[in-house]
Amino acid sequence: MAEPTVTDDLTGALTQPPLGRVVRAVADRELGTHLLETRGIHWIHAANGDPYATVLRGQSDDPYPAYERLRARGPLSFSPTGSWVTGDHALAARVLSSADFGVSGADGAPVPQQVLSYGEGCPLERERALPSARDAAEAGHRAVVERIHRETLEGLAPDASASYAFELVGGYVRPAVTAAAAAVLGVPEDRRGEFADLVERLRPLSDSLLAPQSLRTVRAADDALAALAALLADSSGGGLLSALGVTAAVQLTGNAVLALLAHPEQWRELCDRPGLAAAAVEETLRYDPPVQLDARVVRAETELAGRRLPAGAHVVVLTAAAGRDPEVFTDPERFDLARPDAAAHLALHPAGPYGPVAASVRLQAEVALRTLAGRFPGLRQAGPVLRPRRAPVGRGLLSVPVSA
Repeated sequence: MAEPTVTDDLTGALTQPPLGRVVRAVADRELGTHLLETRGIHWIHAANGDPYATVLRGQSDDPYPAYERLRARGPLSFSPTGSWVTGDHALAARVLSSADFGVSGADGAPVPQQVLSYGEGCPLERERALPSARDAAEAGHRAVVERIHRETLEGLAPDASASYAFELVGGYVRPAVTAAAAAVLGVPEDRRGEFADLVERLRPLSDSLLAPQSLRTVRAADDALAALAALLADSSGGGLLSALGVTAAVQLTGNAVLALLAHPEQWRELCDRPGLAAAAVEETLRYDPPVQLDARVVRAETELAGRRLPAGAHVVVLTAAAGRDPEVFTDPERFDLARPDAAAHLALHPAGPYGPVAASVRLQAEVALRTLAGRFPGLRQAGPVLRPRRAPVGRGLLSVPVSA
């Protein structure tokens, strides 16, 4: 086990070296120690006032105050966890779009500030998904998605004139999105239950690369990754990313519904004008996106915001913070279906890991909103929201009770 190191260039940063091997090649004792030590380092830095370490801890239901504290430090700041961090929209757009910054190290090995490596089986550790990745937005797939969403909601609430109380995420959103993705990917009918289970076990995967999860969660995700790769072998690797996009679609839909129900007049407007569903999706991607940040590695020494960053430096783009940059968006804390510049957000950036499936994520969320609004115009939140912990990358709901 490598000892945590203190860098001597910036503020005496205490960091944890990468694990150096894929998860499946490490014994439980070493892996557990690595996870605990990394989490301890994050807690130390958070206790000492570092807002990015606070984000990595993932203990708050609302990370946006921490993003504002980071914004107050300037367009680019250095975290003692070892990462450069930005929530500035202009700077974030440059990092995400520039060939000077990559998703992984030049040799494909885990980079500093990446907690774990799942290896070549993990599409989030590759530069891009394979071109063969099938996207639910392709011709003919919209009809399949719409049918499955409609049937799922009708099965949950068969009488459109009756009143119902149900759990939004587990009762409707996750089953509908997962079943639609399975159908589009061509998963055999008799294995769709297995597909749904594997996708759910993979839900913490994107978070686990930066925020230490429990040993059990890591092992479950690693096993699920291998099993899903075998299940989707015919998709040549593209299906893996499409499956991970299921989680993003579920999170995006939940975040959108929650924001709309918190603004009843906008929910009513959506019910009256179903064509606003796409606008609701874009505003949610700006206001409360399902993927909150995007990590990059400097390919060759470069200058960023007046700083010289060496090759291998870790840069974290807080896309959620950039979506509320007051230099770009008027009244950025307000959710607004009529916002003319909502699409200027940087969420699900085309050059990032989720870029190849961004269209399918949008489609699933749009269809879910249209289906809900059409069947339940009187939908309202009926209880408290439950969110996962240790989830600084993916933001969504575990559950929220609703009634109509």
